[in-house]
Amino acid sequence: MTSTLTIRCSDGIGLITLNRPDVMNTLTGEMLGDLGAAYLQCDRDDAVKVIVVTGSGKAFCAGADLSDGGNTFDSSQRGDINSCPLAVQAWELRKPIIAACNGHAIGVGLSIATQCDIRVVAKDSKYGFLQNRRGVVTDFGMTALLPKIVGMEAAFELLVRAPKLSGDELQAIGLASRSVDADQVLDEALAIAKDMVDNCSPLVMGMHKRLLWDNVDKSIADAIEHESDGLNYSMRKPDALEGGVAFFEKRAPAWQATINNDWPEFWG
Repeated sequence: MTSTLTIRCSDGIGLITLNRPDVMNTLTGEMLGDLGAAYLQCDRDDAVKVIVVTGSGKAFCAGADLSDGGNTFDSSQRGDINSCPLAVQAWELRKPIIAACNGHAIGVGLSIATQCDIRVVAKDSKYGFLQNRRGVVTDFGMTALLPKIVGMEAAFELLVRAPKLSGDELQAIGLASRSVDADQVLDEALAIAKDMVDNCSPLVMGMHKRLLWDNVDKSIADAIEHESDGLNYSMRKPDALEGGVAFFEKRAPAWQATINNDWPEFWG
C-alpha cells in the first residue's frame, strides 16, 4: 500500500486500486511511479495469476492532476516529458490485466485502461480521450494501440474529435468487452479473473498474451513461426498433460508451471 494506491492479492488475483477518491483518482507523478511498481510487483509474484486494476470512489481515473492550473501543460515550466512514463507498460506484463472502470475514465485515465487486455466499464459513466480539447497530444501509446483495437476511423474520431462516450458506446465500438452498472463493474471483472485463475494455465495465459501483442504487427507467416515456437515449448511442459487428464477426470486442473520459473528464455 502506498499513499496513492493499494495492492491486495487473494485467490490468485492481484487487485490494484487507485486510491485518491477525493480527487477522482487523478494521476500525479507519484501515482504513476506507484502504478508501475505495482505492475512489476504483481508480475514477479507467482501467487498472482491475473491482475485487476480499478479505482476507489466514483471514478476509475479522471485524467491528469490539474492542480497546477494553467502550468500543467506548460513545457517551459515542466520540461520535456515521456508520453509513456510508467516503469513498465501493461502490455509488457506476462500476466493478463483487466481494467475494472468503475466510473469515469478521462484522458490518461482511459489510456491506462486501454493498455489493459480486457476492459469492463460502467455503462452510465463518461469516457474519452480529451487531450485534443486541452491542446495537447495523447499519451501511453494510444496512436498505436487504438487503431489496432477499434480500427483507424474510430481511433481517429476518438483522438481528433475527442468525444465523451458512455460505457455502452465504448462497448459498441469495441473498446470495452462488457458494460454494466457501476456497482457491478468490479464483481464482473473479478468473476472474469476467477474463471481464468481456476481454469487456465498461468504460463500459457502469459504466452498467449505475449503472442497476441507481439504478432499484431507481424506477417501471418512470421506470426505462425512465433506461435509454433510457443506451441512446441508449451507441449514440453507438464501442464500440457495435466490439462487433458483433468478434462477426462472431470476435475479442476492442478497447474505446475509458473511465469517466473518456466517462462521461455527465447522470449526474454
